Amino acid sequence: MPRQGRRRKKTRTEKEAEVGDREKKDTPRCFVLKRGQVGDRIKDLVKDFRMVMMPNCAKSLRESKNNRIEDFIAVSSHFNVSHLVIFTATKAATYMKLARLPQGPTLTFKVDSFTTAREVRASQKRPRGTTRDYTSAPLQVLNGLGGPKDAPEGAGGGKSLKVADRQLVAEMLRGFFPAIDVPSFNSAECRRTALFHYDRESDAIFFRHFTVGSRQLGVERGVKKLTKFNKLPNLGRRADIADFVLGGGGAASESEMEEGAEVPTTSGGRVAVRLTESGPRMKLLLIKAEEGVCTGGVIYHRFLTRTPSQQAVLQERARQR
Repeated sequence: MPRQGRRRKKTRTEKEAEVGDREKKDTPRCFVLKRGQVGDRIKDLVKDFRMVMMPNCAKSLRESKNNRIEDFIAVSSHFNVSHLVIFTATKAATYMKLARLPQGPTLTFKVDSFTTAREVRASQKRPRGTTRDYTSAPLQVLNGLGGPKDAPEGAGGGKSLKVADRQLVAEMLRGFFPAIDVPSFNSAECRRTALFHYDRESDAIFFRHFTVGSRQLGVERGVKKLTKFNKLPNLGRRADIADFVLGGGGAASESEMEEGAEVPTTSGGRVAVRLTESGPRMKLLLIKAEEGVCTGGVIYHRFLTRTPSQQAVLQERARQR
């Protein structure tokens, strides 16, 4: 007799954490999109960047050719989305736009070079990272954007970034990730980090994404293996647990031989932290900064220089739009 009824569907029994309205409003969220005809590597880059922004990003966002930028802006307030990231490609280069919703500004970067997460993992002997690493937002690190010196003229091609331009980029990137609340910060939840490094000589911003691993120092290896509840050791050939602890927990694995950098802790213990790159990598050149969301007065342009009268005419046209 054939089976009757539909296939059983498992219901969620885990309680979802209650998040207050204020926390929802203050947490930056983003849409990561691709527009126009793009290649397979850029599609992979879009997926990788969505994973970087997890869990405050729509991972499985579906786009169609009929969708316009205005459609995503219209629904952004309903989903508390604060930023928009758009990847486009031409025959000359690949571009990434970062826009603050709903009123701007918008930064347009040229992706001078990039490496997908798949290519980064393929180059590693022991790639690390689990799905649990993406349950919390990455810790953001900004380096070099606050320097007092301007980049050498002509670095990166065109007009180099000045101090005011770098401050605008730093503020946009700083608001792109959730702020750290120092009193309630839990170091155990810091599983990833996103680095934006500004190189003054090339006038470019280098993006890197790492997975953070930590382990205690000064603890016997046998005791350390017993405290790992996700992977308990095999004690079938041991007559007593003391033999396992005093014997050092068996042979050391390759990962245990690697050492991380020791960092200070508030509890007084010794902890070693190791960073493993998980990708993607990007080299970004700021091309344009404008006031609105993809439309508005131009604040900075790498290759075009406007006179004050031309700038006033463009600003008036932007207001009429």
